[in-house]
Amino acid sequence: MPPRSTTWPHGSPIFGGIFDYDGKRDRLEEVVRLTEDPEIWNDPKRAQDLGRERKQLEDVVLVLDKIGATVEDSRELFDMAREENDDDTFASLEADLAGVEEKVSQLEFRRMFHDPMDPNNCFRIFRQALSGTEAQDWA
Repeated sequence: MPPRSTTWPHGSPIFGGIFDYDGKRDRLEEVVRLTEDPEIWNDPKRAQDLGRERKQLEDVVLVLDKIGATVEDSRELFDMAREENDDDTFASLEADLAGVEEKVSQLEFRRMFHDPMDPNNCFRIFRQALSGTEAQDWA
């Protein structure tokens, strides 16, 4: 069973996934340290698993870092633009924040597919039985 959420003890275990930034950042640091060890290449399977985990963690941690930096920069730029009543800067900020919104939407979409089996293909077979013509046509 996955670990419980660190932010809400009564929450579903899946909520600790994409929202557990601190845990993911710490694990990323650990995985980076492990992958920099030359001995890891003596076990190719472990190296491959760590490389895959590193990529998954970077896809969340680095994106969240970039989102945080963009929002912080935008806040400061907004304050300056408001003081100077600069419409061009407001338009630039609007475009920047639309990009942030897109990144957050992508993270939310990935959060919906948190199960390790989600990337796998799925096949469904329909067979006709001794049913009517409509059922046979549908199958």
